[in-house]
Amino acid sequence: MKLPRKNWLIVIFVPLLLMASFSSLGAEDDQKNKTVNRGVNPPSITDLEFPFSNVPPVKGAMPSAAFADLEHNSSKWEAPAPPIAYSPEPVIGSSGEAPSAVQWTSLMKDSLSYLGVMHAFRIGTEAGTREGLRNSVVGGYFKSLGAMHGWSDGDGYYENYLGHPIEGAVAGYIWTHNDSRYRVVQFGADRNYWMSRLRAYGFAWAFSEQFEIGPVSEASIGQIQRSCCAYGFVDHVITPNGGLVWMMAGDALDRYITVPLENRSHNTALRILARVGLNPPQSFANLMMFQYPWHRENRATVTKYNGEMYLRPSRSLAEAVSSEGNSDGFGVVPKFELAASIPGFYRIGGLDCLGGGAMGSFRATDLRQWTVEVSGCTLGNSLPQYWSGDSLTFTVGPQWIVHTAGRWSPHVHFRIGGQKITEEQLNPELQKQVLSQAPKGASKSKYHDLYTRHWETTGFSFAVGGGLDVALNRALALRVANVDYTRSWLGDLNGRNFDHGLRVSTGLVLRIGTW
Repeated sequence: MKLPRKNWLIVIFVPLLLMASFSSLGAEDDQKNKTVNRGVNPPSITDLEFPFSNVPPVKGAMPSAAFADLEHNSSKWEAPAPPIAYSPEPVIGSSGEAPSAVQWTSLMKDSLSYLGVMHAFRIGTEAGTREGLRNSVVGGYFKSLGAMHGWSDGDGYYENYLGHPIEGAVAGYIWTHNDSRYRVVQFGADRNYWMSRLRAYGFAWAFSEQFEIGPVSEASIGQIQRSCCAYGFVDHVITPNGGLVWMMAGDALDRYITVPLENRSHNTALRILARVGLNPPQSFANLMMFQYPWHRENRATVTKYNGEMYLRPSRSLAEAVSSEGNSDGFGVVPKFELAASIPGFYRIGGLDCLGGGAMGSFRATDLRQWTVEVSGCTLGNSLPQYWSGDSLTFTVGPQWIVHTAGRWSPHVHFRIGGQKITEEQLNPELQKQVLSQAPKGASKSKYHDLYTRHWETTGFSFAVGGGLDVALNRALALRVANVDYTRSWLGDLNGRNFDHGLRVSTGLVLRIGTW
């Protein structure tokens, strides 16, 4: 994806967020009061979607009989019961059963809103995108797809490994808002939370692919992959995987910092600052869904929150899989694991290559998995001035891993596949000459090949190595370290030999089939 150096998410997010925050402070609750004062009945209890059943009564919470009375006699509704006393610990409320359907119509509207903002920004700020609008729609689209190769897409390290993961997290939060069954959840060892984020990850991947190469994408609107240097696959891997990391980090901060702060402070501005500042992707997703940036699914507004959380009771991860003699559930072998490796450090050809990747592992036996890995990195920080380059690796093979020894899981692997190295040299003097003759406002990428030289080499490769994971709970593990030796048959490229390399990475592993 070819974007300006200033991350587009920051450019869009900050002004909108500030305007929404300062112009509508308290408006959400005022609007609710106006609705009641006009004589409009408040929503029924089931509309609130606090989907709970079969839970013991909570001290201080409204009895279930009262909920039923309000549901069947909504005309008698006058005012809510007095709020519970503020407490350092949240109180769990409950009501009704969980709706199971995804709100597809609303999801499509919210997704199109987000998609429209991104494409509008591209058209408004990128000359190359505007020029591409003149190309043949169908023919140009397929030429864009055919031109894709390599890892790097011309963006900087922060755009690829910070900005695009935020994009994936925003898409994930748009999904969770419309996923009625798993909407009201909280970070922790709860099966519903991890099911929610797994479904959000799948949608974030689909949304990312649509934005990159779908019918309404960069490949169809502007067709930027046709010219340098937006033809790499980095975003296809990093956006959904990094987005999942952003979501889990934001959810953890919300539970362990924001909620305790709100339970101790009545200050509205402080609550807004905590909700918005500690989870920017969710705040931006709220804006795309025409919600207040500080909206949260699992509790009331910043002015009404009184310590009550809207959470469905769910089995813990351990309870979902534990058996006799295995009370914590840590003896279960996952059916599938998805690992996101960010960051990854690769020493190859005497150069340092910074990047990341993703790996899927399918269970074959209790001790063996079949793995598929795609990873890449940029060589730009190690090459001389006016040089750039990248590495793309794709391998498959077996992995031997121990899941039955408590939380710690050592593993070794052997994978075969291919590797591609690309390098490019820019001639600054020729660049000045070419661009001085180009029409004013024209995209530089259109003339890129006139002042650069490009080299690449592709060959067979294998990787052998191992690492150590530690389970944080039944759904998530930390990849403490993974070390690979790589051997490729690439030949020399500009006097450098890339046949041998050493890669060290860390990351997170999502385990499926253990909860």
